[in-house]
Amino acid sequence: MNKWYGASLVLFIAGIALLAASVATGEAQIGLFLIFPFVVAWGLIAVIGALLFVLAMVCVFIGIWKQGDVFTDQALEKMQSAQSPEKKYGGVVMLGPIPIAFGSDRKTANRMMWIGIAMFVIILVILLILVHPFF
Repeated sequence: MNKWYGASLVLFIAGIALLAASVATGEAQIGLFLIFPFVVAWGLIAVIGALLFVLAMVCVFIGIWKQGDVFTDQALEKMQSAQSPEKKYGGVVMLGPIPIAFGSDRKTANRMMWIGIAMFVIILVILLILVHPFF
């Protein structure tokens, strides 16, 4: 493991510990917006914890940059010359309740649309349970 990745892991864990300490002492509050966690902080411990998170991300990027030999010309030629099967891809973007599906071919796009519809139904059921107590 690259030393930069190890440093980023240590900084990440230290950031979590400092944020947890700031929440425990009342210097910060945590919340959840949709599926995204957030922290509202006003104390020095929480600010240092957030800075450690940023430093952890910087260490990861430096580690990727230092590795560098992954994208050499020889490696790219080797990847291009290797025979690999055709890859199919697809995805779903949820714009509010509306699923927008895409894919490399029609079959994959149809599968993604069904996954999007299933996600819509799951979200609708969860919202109905949260809003209406008799559902």
